[in-house]
Formats: sequence, C-alpha cells, structure tokens
Amino acid sequence: MDCENTKTFGLDIEENTDEGLTVQLVGLEGWRVEVVPIKSDRKRRFIVERTKDARPFHLELSHRKSSVGRPADSKYKSVRKLYRVY
Repeated sequence: MDCENTKTFGLDIEENTDEGLTVQLVGLEGWRVEVVPIKSDRKRRFIVERTKDARPFHLELSHRKSSVGRPADSKYKSVRKLYRVY
C-alpha cells in the first residue's frame, strides 16, 4: 500500500468555525451600524466586515475604503443597523 494513501487526513486541516464572530453582528457584514459598547455609553459607528480566515472574526472598519480595522467587541449593549454599504 502506498504511504500517501495511509496518511491520516484531517490532522493538518484547520476546522472552519464561526466561534470568533460577534453574535450580534452576524448577518450585518457590509452594513454601517451604530453600537453602544458594554463598558461605555458612547455610541460608535462602523462598517461590519468579516475576515476570510479559517477562524473568522468581525472587524470594525471606519470607512468603505478601509483595508484594515480593529477587531469587533464580543458583545454590545445595543446594535442599530443604519444602511448597507456594499
């Protein structure tokens, strides 16, 4: 038997999981939203984006031409959908 065929598959492959995503932002990718963070009463606006990694997470983009942003918080007091950007 060929050594290639006896190799155990799946050990080197990363599992695709959505555990890093912010539950309140799922489905809002491409939308500008207004949030109130848990630790503050100050409203913040940003465009929701999702990384394309095997273990994705949400990003907060300041404007539509941004290529990088800060990671989204894990939870917010409130999330309000404003308008679709793309």
